[in-house]
Amino acid sequence: MKNNRTPKIRGAKKSTYHRITKEQQKKFDSECEHTIEYRKGYKWNQRPDAIYRYMTCKTCGQFELVGETATAVTCHECVNELVEPPQYKSVKKSDRPAGWHFMKEFVDKDGTVYHRGKEQPKLKGTLEPTTIEPKKRLTKKEKDKLKQHASSQIFDLKKQLKKARWKKDKRKLMSEIKYHTRVLNNRIPKDYQEKISK
Repeated sequence: MKNNRTPKIRGAKKSTYHRITKEQQKKFDSECEHTIEYRKGYKWNQRPDAIYRYMTCKTCGQFELVGETATAVTCHECVNELVEPPQYKSVKKSDRPAGWHFMKEFVDKDGTVYHRGKEQPKLKGTLEPTTIEPKKRLTKKEKDKLKQHASSQIFDLKKQLKKARWKKDKRKLMSEIKYHTRVLNNRIPKDYQEKISK
């Protein structure tokens, strides 16, 4: 039988937390200056059979869930009014392409030359600015067409695999099937569309 007790750690302090009795809690509640109410759990993260302690907010008077030893509370709405809203800094979009500082050589529009993100002042104005062609994005129709082609190819290759006799032929067919299954899993290689068109 498994022992579920937590092991005693040598030199560890004993926990000083103790539960308050009902009489002590009533006395404590009577001494508090704010109104206190006990309600059954009704929220999604509360147990419906348990009873929770609620206290009025010290500024607006709205009931808020509190612990058994709380003497005062400020509700979330009053805290929002007290605190300033967060300030968002506007992010400047650069005209440089993404990943320009990883390129071996990148020449900015003003003629500044960068080698892997480090400026080369000696070469300024000696080279023409680099032109980056935007990546061609596939449309949903094009992707579906490629997937359809890949599935038909896999079907044909599996037929050939059944008929294949030698291991070298089977290996070749299996590698081709893997290549086409990548397309079905939305990992389309760059040269795939070119291969189909040939």
